[in-house]
Amino acid sequence: MIILELLVFLVGIIFLSLSFSGLGSLFTLKLKSDFFLDIFCGLIITSLIVTFVHFFFKINFIIAGGIFLIGIILFFLKKNISIFLEKKDLLPYFIIVFLLLPIFISQKYHEDFGYYHLPYSLAFIEEKIVFGFANIDIPYVYNSIWLNLYPIFFIENKNFDFLTLPSFLLFLSFIIFSIKNIIEKKDQIKNSDYYLIVILFYFLLKFTRISEFGVDFPAIIFSVLSIYYFIKFYETKENLDKKSFFYFNLFFAIFAILIKLSAALIIILPIFLFLTNFKDLKFYILSLRFLAISFLCIIFFVQQFIYTGCFLFPTTLTCLNVSWFNPEHIDLSKRLELINKSYSSAKGIYSPEEYLSNFNWFLIWIKRNFKEILEHLMTMILPILIFVLVSKKKLGTILVFEKKLILVFFIILSLIFWLNYSPVLRFAIHIYITLIFLFFSKILISKEFSKKKFIIFISVFLVFNFSKNILRISDTEKIFLGIQKIENEYLLDTKTSNKYANIYYPDFENNKKNGWQGRLCWDTPFICSYNKLDVSKKNGYLVVDKLKN
Repeated sequence: MIILELLVFLVGIIFLSLSFSGLGSLFTLKLKSDFFLDIFCGLIITSLIVTFVHFFFKINFIIAGGIFLIGIILFFLKKNISIFLEKKDLLPYFIIVFLLLPIFISQKYHEDFGYYHLPYSLAFIEEKIVFGFANIDIPYVYNSIWLNLYPIFFIENKNFDFLTLPSFLLFLSFIIFSIKNIIEKKDQIKNSDYYLIVILFYFLLKFTRISEFGVDFPAIIFSVLSIYYFIKFYETKENLDKKSFFYFNLFFAIFAILIKLSAALIIILPIFLFLTNFKDLKFYILSLRFLAISFLCIIFFVQQFIYTGCFLFPTTLTCLNVSWFNPEHIDLSKRLELINKSYSSAKGIYSPEEYLSNFNWFLIWIKRNFKEILEHLMTMILPILIFVLVSKKKLGTILVFEKKLILVFFIILSLIFWLNYSPVLRFAIHIYITLIFLFFSKILISKEFSKKKFIIFISVFLVFNFSKNILRISDTEKIFLGIQKIENEYLLDTKTSNKYANIYYPDFENNKKNGWQGRLCWDTPFICSYNKLDVSKKNGYLVVDKLKN
């Protein structure tokens, strides 16, 4: 049975890839793009479409099917199908997909899945957009646009086995995109290629479980894509190529920020490109293709306003005096800061205010996170170090990356921002990996690149990834395609439910067998909340007003 499911799954991945590529090609016309780059853009466009449509309709199978069908049609209208029928091109891709496929089998949920990823997605298919949505639970105060993709991956009876598929598809596409760009025929390997090599080695060794694929990971991928195109911008003298690379640099930077606010300083790079190349880009940025970026931002901030009463958190400057605005949410950033700075380890020593002042938190945070940071850094450094040691010294011209200074500036500011607001390692992977690249870049570019050695390294890492997941799967009681589920019971809140909406909450007493996961909503019907809510309906839309005292 599992073999048949895997075959259907592989066919599904192919058609989804074609669909996303077709949608993405709408915005990459006349740009230097390829199939996988179109997939990245297609994921962005799809998130924009779903977000906009949800303003007016519940997301259902017809809407999801329509989006995918339009993408397929666009693909076959704009692409030469014969390219994808050549066995010599397809075989390596299928081998890579096969070796990474076990990641998706018998998935272990990540800690936020039952907390708010799944409940958030259920809201999309049970209601059109809800005013005051953030009052239902704290995680909805600042939304991630990546979660807006999830609802189109529900199947019958609200089965959520495939909600993590867009993240998995993004990971697959990035791995193949990187390998393809590194080994394709070219005069010589460049700094941007070595940047991808550093990332590839690390990703294949470190990201071996689906539980590591929260919204942080998509933000990392789009951040490194933005940095990649920043580097490529300075590796070409062709004006048309420069414009393409600037577009992707900006497009991916904006999307990374909308996925995760902790990526905010990635915007430094496109701003720098624009200001230092103002003469060439001042009219280009007014072209039609940039409307997608503008519309994406507008749609996201309108959604944020509908959810919270503010266009952007945590500032009150963008908040309006609407009924669903909750001033308590403004303090959320401080509460998250305490969590991210490991305040739980110092509760008996400092008050929250004392802990955050004068860097009192730093030593405690270091003590708690040092081992994890060291582990990630070693996973970044050791494969590259070995790769350098087995590579021969290059004879001839060395193309040193000339814009290191701006990347150093970006890294320093980003680390300061990260340490100050949200020092959780998984939020800063793109910063650390760029730092490691800069440290090794001069050494890497001075070495003769061997395609054979690179393929050996990648093959070993892919087999490692595959083996680790096969061992994990062999230890599970049941092998299946999808996500391990927690079956929580729930209760109806009769005091706050009314004719407009039923409000449920987990039945913790009966869910104790599920441990702390028993406290989470999981697939409890929408609305699931522990809060006391005042739900009304205006012009066909649910409005969740301020929390009752």
